[in-house]
Order: sequence, then C-alpha cells, then structure tokens
Amino acid sequence: MKNIDLIKQKTRNVVLTVLPNINSEDLSESSNLFTMGLDSVNAMSLILKLQNNFTIKFAVNEINAENFQSVATIVKLIDKKQG
Repeated sequence: MKNIDLIKQKTRNVVLTVLPNINSEDLSESSNLFTMGLDSVNAMSLILKLQNNFTIKFAVNEINAENFQSVATIVKLIDKKQG
C-alpha cells in the first residue's frame, strides 16, 4: 500500500471516530466535514487524534477550516508534514 493510501485510510478512521453519526459509506474524500457535523469542539479532538496517530505536530497557522475541511485536505496536509 502506498503511503498516501495509508494516510487516507488512517485519516478516514480518525474522522469516523470523531464524527460517530457518519457512516463510512457517507464519507467521501471531498465530503465537507463541517456540514457533516464537525464543530470547534470535535475539531480539537480530531486534531489531537491525528497528531497522535501520525506522530506529527500541526503548527498554529496550519489549524484552520481550509486544512480540515475534508479528508482530502487533511491528507494533503499530513503528507506535506511527513514529507
């Protein structure tokens, strides 16, 4: 499995634990997480879980709605951090 596929899979799993009302089938790479129920409280939980899962640290300026809007934008950010 390619690294990017692994990042996608792990990111999806983390998003699904943070947003328990979302089915795996309903979550596409481009689904807007904010319209699916992501708010400021569970966004912080998402950020912490992603940092733990990928052993990375997001900079303050990276924590914004743009970077955490969808699985695709999160994967892009994590890939960049690991690169």
